[in-house]
Amino acid sequence: MFIKSLWTLVIIFSSVPSLSLANEVNPKVMYTYDALTEDLDKLSEQYPNLLTYKSLTTTTFGRKIWAIKLGNGKTSILMHGAHHAREWMTSALLMRMLDRYLEAYEKNQTIEGFNPKILDKVSIWFVPMVNPDGVTLQQFGLHAFPAYTHGTLIDMNEGSRDFARWKANIHGIDLNRQYPANWENLKGVNSKPSYQFFKGTMPLDAEEVKALVAFTREINPEIAASYHSSGNVIFWGYHQWGLTHTTRFTDDYYTIAEKIADITDYELEEPAFHQQGGGFTDWFVEEFEKPGFTVEIGTLIEDNSLPLVDFPSIWERNKAIGLFLAEKAWQKNAK
Repeated sequence: MFIKSLWTLVIIFSSVPSLSLANEVNPKVMYTYDALTEDLDKLSEQYPNLLTYKSLTTTTFGRKIWAIKLGNGKTSILMHGAHHAREWMTSALLMRMLDRYLEAYEKNQTIEGFNPKILDKVSIWFVPMVNPDGVTLQQFGLHAFPAYTHGTLIDMNEGSRDFARWKANIHGIDLNRQYPANWENLKGVNSKPSYQFFKGTMPLDAEEVKALVAFTREINPEIAASYHSSGNVIFWGYHQWGLTHTTRFTDDYYTIAEKIADITDYELEEPAFHQQGGGFTDWFVEEFEKPGFTVEIGTLIEDNSLPLVDFPSIWERNKAIGLFLAEKAWQKNAK
């Protein structure tokens, strides 16, 4: 496992956070943008031949959206997390995945029977924190942002100074309702900027989503997985209802979806006939006609982040998924 810095986290103690080093996520710590950035720097120094990274964009308040390339293959897959601010446990999960794959590669170890040497053929691109400003607001509240923003943020939070429920980006846009897949017909959305459910004034309105879309088109991944945090369910497909075994694309897609469900023991949700759209997976499947998945990693939690006591079991369920998807991407590419 990577040195202690991978879990340089913030101890939750009353209302005053303090920094501490820890070897793994546990119920007393949370994973922050600053910890992620520090860990990324150190990982890149330790594994210069396997890991490179770049910034997709800089947010309104100066945070980078990091894209991390693991491996040297021309074929690629994409995994990303924390579209929603309170779902930052997905960032911790993806960073641990990245760390363990590097360690296993160097030590010639397997993970649940999957060989990380697949990284010689397939690169895994991680974007572990799509919404770093929103995450920071959810974790630290108003004091992490300039005073001139406080009134607007409180208004978008329906008058509350408690930001534990915050999902949106710093401008009150729900990033996973921003993608151009039936965006104009989305239902159940707020009509103005809010802590959740505001889809924006147009698709790709948010800088974070615009950057991720451009990056996805740039790398053209064979498979994409969008990590979210509550529901213990896997969503797949977009308007594939009734088509599961009618084309090679949908047949292969369904087979991969079933295997992810088998590995993780999450419920596999069948695509509904009338899917809303607006999310990354909807857009990816529609535009690329390649397998895309939304993985909800934990028990359904209303208006808060997942309890950190759940992380060890979530890790056990998900630790092999990146390598499994890399193998599937290589098989698809070889056909």
